[in-house]
Amino acid sequence: MPAADFRGSPQVYVAQLEVTTEALESRRGAHDLTHDDLGEWFTFAFTLPGGALAAVVREVHNAPSPGYILTAIGYADPSDILTEFLTASGMTAEHVTHQTASPPPT
Repeated sequence: MPAADFRGSPQVYVAQLEVTTEALESRRGAHDLTHDDLGEWFTFAFTLPGGALAAVVREVHNAPSPGYILTAIGYADPSDILTEFLTASGMTAEHVTHQTASPPPT
């Protein structure tokens, strides 16, 4: 999915992933570059098999930590999104360095 199609609310933080740009590109293809008030981002946007819109993002120039952030749009439980992402991507729980504790408020 083009990163421009990753729109909606609420956008929720799901997890921090220990993965490199090269590893993501080998799994998902080339990244898009997106921009917001914080700067420029490497963005891999996609629809999960269950229909949730998700993206794996990393700030290009001033990333505060290594790896990527998994984010999703909607009210689904972040732990369900993470499980679906790991299954679909072939990644394992060992790639997760932090995850959110609760679903977004409705």
